[in-house]
Amino acid sequence: MIPINSTIGLVAMFAAATATMPLPVPTPGEIKNFKDWSVGCDNGGNCQAVSLAADKERDQFDNWGGPIVITRTSDKDDILKIRALIQNDSLDRYQIFVDGRLVDTGPLVQGNYPIEIVGEDAVKVSRAIIRGYKLKVVGPDGENLTNISLSGSSAALRYMDARQKRTYTRTALVAKGRRIFRPLESEIPTITVQQWAPAKRIPATTEIVDLIEHSVCKDDRFGVVEDQIYPLGQKDDRYRALVLISCGSGAYNFSSTAYIGEIKGNEKNGASWAFRPATYDLPPKWGGKERLPLLVNPHWDGETQILSSYAKGRGLGDCGNAERFIWDGEQFRLLEAREMRECRGAYEWITTWRAQYMKS
Repeated sequence: MIPINSTIGLVAMFAAATATMPLPVPTPGEIKNFKDWSVGCDNGGNCQAVSLAADKERDQFDNWGGPIVITRTSDKDDILKIRALIQNDSLDRYQIFVDGRLVDTGPLVQGNYPIEIVGEDAVKVSRAIIRGYKLKVVGPDGENLTNISLSGSSAALRYMDARQKRTYTRTALVAKGRRIFRPLESEIPTITVQQWAPAKRIPATTEIVDLIEHSVCKDDRFGVVEDQIYPLGQKDDRYRALVLISCGSGAYNFSSTAYIGEIKGNEKNGASWAFRPATYDLPPKWGGKERLPLLVNPHWDGETQILSSYAKGRGLGDCGNAERFIWDGEQFRLLEAREMRECRGAYEWITTWRAQYMKS
C-alpha cells in the first residue's frame, strides 16, 4: 500500500529506513486443543495447559468457577506449577478432589490466583489429573468453587512432555521413563531499542484531520471514534509521533491503525509532518493483505514505548489474542504474544512468544 502523507509525500529518511536489512520474523508457538483442554508452548520452550468448560454440557458454565492452569518451564529450574483462577471473596481454604478422592488442600490467598500448587505437590496433582475424569474444587464446608472436565488432560500433558523433550525421561508427567532430562537450549531474543530524547511535540489537529481524510479508515469511522496522538521523542531537530487512528468499532472491540509521523524544522518556517504506516516485525493478527494491520483495544505506555493490542473473541474475554510490541526506533517489534482459540471459560490465555529488550 502507498504510504500516506499529509503534505506531498514521505520524507527521504523513511525510504532509507525501509532499505535496511530485514529483521528475523518472530514465530509464535502453535495452540493445540485436546477435547476439554488447550495447550501451547512459547519460543523458549515454556508450556501451559489450560482446562476448558466441558463442551458437551448444555449449561457448561453452571458449575464453572474458572479454569485450572498447568505451567512448566523447560530450563534447568524445571518449575511445575498448578494454578486455579477461581472467584472467591470469603472462603479461606480449598480442597481438590479428583474422581471423589482428595488430592490436595491448603489456604486460599488473595490475588488473581487464589490457589497455587508447586513442587512435588504439583507433580502429585498433575498425575491425578492425568488418570482422572473429573476434578472438583470446594471450600472447607463443601462449597462448590469450580468443576473441571479432565477429558483431554492426559493428551495435553503428553504433548507438553514431547515439546519439552521429556518423553521417557524421569521428569515426564505422562510417558515416564529412565532417561535423563536435558533442559532445552532455547535463547529468548533480545531486542535492541533506540529511544529518542523525551519531547512533547505532536502534529497539529489540522494535520491529523488531513491524514484521516486520506487514510483507509475514512469509511470505517462509525460508533465510538477516539484518535490518539503520542510523542515519540526528539533527535537533534527531528521529532516523531505515534498516531492511532480509529478504524471501526464493535460491542467490545475498538480497532485502530498506527502511523508514525516525523517533522524536521519549525512549522512557522513551512515545515510539515510526514506520515507513514507503522511497520512490525510480525503484524497484529487483525487486518489483512489489502489493508493495514489493526490494533484492537490498543494501549500505549509512553515510558517504555510499548504498544499493546488486546482482541477479545467475545465480551467475556475468555478467548482471543493479544500482543505487546516495543518501538525500537524504526518499527514495532513483538515482545509477547498470547492466544486462546476456544471460547470456553479460559480467562488465562496461552503465551506463544516472548522476547526481552535492552536500550542501546
